[in-house]
Amino acid sequence: SVTKQFATVSALLLVEAGKLSLDDRVSKWYPMLTRAGDIRIRDLVAHVSGYPDYYPLDFVDRRMAAPATTESIIRRYATGPLDFEPGTRWSYSNTGFLILGRIIERVSGMPFGRFLETRIFRPLGMRHTRFEPDPRSPGVARGYNSWALGPLEPATPEASGWTGAAGGIYATAADIARWDLALMTGKVVSAESWRFLTTPRRLADGRNTGYSGGLDVGQRNGWLTLSHGGAVSGFLAFNAVVPR
Repeated sequence: SVTKQFATVSALLLVEAGKLSLDDRVSKWYPMLTRAGDIRIRDLVAHVSGYPDYYPLDFVDRRMAAPATTESIIRRYATGPLDFEPGTRWSYSNTGFLILGRIIERVSGMPFGRFLETRIFRPLGMRHTRFEPDPRSPGVARGYNSWALGPLEPATPEASGWTGAAGGIYATAADIARWDLALMTGKVVSAESWRFLTTPRRLADGRNTGYSGGLDVGQRNGWLTLSHGGAVSGFLAFNAVVPR
């Protein structure tokens, strides 16, 4: 789910190019989704849309063992009742980021992975980073699980279609460090976009969610901290930055 900050920045790059607005309604691209006319891009990236989460977060169930298309997942999980009124609660939703990824593809005119490669990975020298690589290809790490007190066992990865813009990036720690340094030194997004990324979203009643767009926003010893964890089958990830 560290992928989510890349997805949010991708959207912000399109905002800076005048092709997208954070206040655009989901209905512009997906009019058939529940309350699509009331949910904005900024709601998707902040997890306040109300769309139910499709991923069980701690295991790969039978659904995720079979390949699926992003469109089929979106239609299955974003056309039923919302979990809450948009903007009134914070609840983690991978579904919202799948929707965001498809919107980025439609606006940019290219697959999400190609957008990442051309606009972020290649310009920043992230040569050991890929979006949804074949798990069997050379150089791709293998994930493992441990059940109870048993030995490590190879983990069964999610089938194709289930991670996408919500969690599909594979990268080395060194490449993530390149990303962090470039992002906080102004080499990726504008000052206005940086302010968005470092300002936590507030709910309709004024409560602070502690989350912006793909980033947990906090304070430690009075210093701003930006962080995010993630997990897919067999892997755990965590990225944290103290810009000061």
